[in-house]
Amino acid sequence: MRKLRLCLAVMLAGILSSPSFAQQVELDGYFIALSACEATKKKDTENPGNVRLEVMRAYEMVARNSTPGTHYQVKVPGAPQTEARWVPMNCGAYAPAEALVRPAPSNPTEPTREPPSVATLAPDSIEYVLAASWEPAFCATAAGTNKPECTTLRPGRFDATHFALHGLWPDDLDDRNIFPCYCDRGGPVSCAGSQPRDEEIALDANLLAALKVVMPGVQSGLHLHEWPKHGACYEDDRTDADKGADPDEYFRESLLLMNLLNASPVRMLFAQNLGKVLQRSEIEDTFDTAFGAGASDRLLIRCAKVGGENVISELWIGLKGNIGEAPDLGALIRAAPPSEASSNQTSCNSGRVVKVE
Repeated sequence: MRKLRLCLAVMLAGILSSPSFAQQVELDGYFIALSACEATKKKDTENPGNVRLEVMRAYEMVARNSTPGTHYQVKVPGAPQTEARWVPMNCGAYAPAEALVRPAPSNPTEPTREPPSVATLAPDSIEYVLAASWEPAFCATAAGTNKPECTTLRPGRFDATHFALHGLWPDDLDDRNIFPCYCDRGGPVSCAGSQPRDEEIALDANLLAALKVVMPGVQSGLHLHEWPKHGACYEDDRTDADKGADPDEYFRESLLLMNLLNASPVRMLFAQNLGKVLQRSEIEDTFDTAFGAGASDRLLIRCAKVGGENVISELWIGLKGNIGEAPDLGALIRAAPPSEASSNQTSCNSGRVVKVE
């Protein structure tokens, strides 16, 4: 009997220490799908209903299979047999509940300025600039260091190794004037002036959860600035049925563009060179490889000074065309006017890719 008990104890110890019996870790928050991955009943097996995640949708998080883990368990509403489904970790990004803070109120001491004279939008005349931040660089600057999204930045967070959304800016790229802005406050005006941000914006809950991952500046109210200044002008020049947009459409299509950028070799180039210096030519060559010959002519590489050294802070990417629900990022980039004709800015020649330590 003693031998039997000993054998059972040894077998049980082996089972408990095996990877397949690793302890599941409960999680609180959301999982933001960045790919249309299979959501299976068991890890990588059994998929009643052939369920796949919807890109840029937020799903309630249940657990991680182990530490560090390979899969997340999320709730997929309406999935047959069980709504608790397993997805690979690299299918998306985890937004912990403690990171989902309420938007900061507008600053009552922020100075207001009289808007410049109102202009009109010529039909179908406006292009766009996608401003994609390298969040670790922003957080290393004096402007970013004390921001809520920077004080919580950690190596494992999405924006530590992916581009973050600064904004999608309607702009007439046929000249160097930055226009239009603040279209819902009496009409389109020059973007040179600044006006108070909105106190709140009505956004779909799933979209807001996704936005908090890809646009970490939501924690300090960046979206409350971007919508009235830029989003309010989004598609206002259109003459077809898609004329105009609400905040949901504006931010949803902005996230679709960011998903394509982060799935490209450009993001991989940055992720593989954390802490290293990248040359302008390396970034431009990768940009052309990712989005087609000539795409880099529509790219501005922005740098900031940190400790006397250039660090790459943002990519400004010119776009032209209807973004819609299934954008072709390469085609939109190649259709835009070259940056040398649309901006007084020039790309920095090199900069360090700041790494989150």
